[in-house]
Amino acid sequence: MSTPPAPAGVIRGTVRDAAGAPVAGARVAFADGPVPLPDVAAVTGGDGRFALTAPAGGTYTLVCRGDGGTATARVRVTTAPAARPEDVRADLRLG
Repeated sequence: MSTPPAPAGVIRGTVRDAAGAPVAGARVAFADGPVPLPDVAAVTGGDGRFALTAPAGGTYTLVCRGDGGTATARVRVTTAPAARPEDVRADLRLG
């Protein structure tokens, strides 16, 4: 049995409402990416933070739905020769 490849990166961010307050319970998911993606989502904690694992390098589109509206963001995850996945920041503001 082969070992699955290490993820290329982790996309971390915060979801905020239109006034700038953190949004708890918002759902953040991949809408598009460089490889087929599982139908998974991160749910923000009380501080509005989330994290999603990016399986490969490339550009990802995130979509967020929560009280107060929706938001999208595009982020680029690069594949570095390092053994540690890249951390990428994606902050979303609902509107």
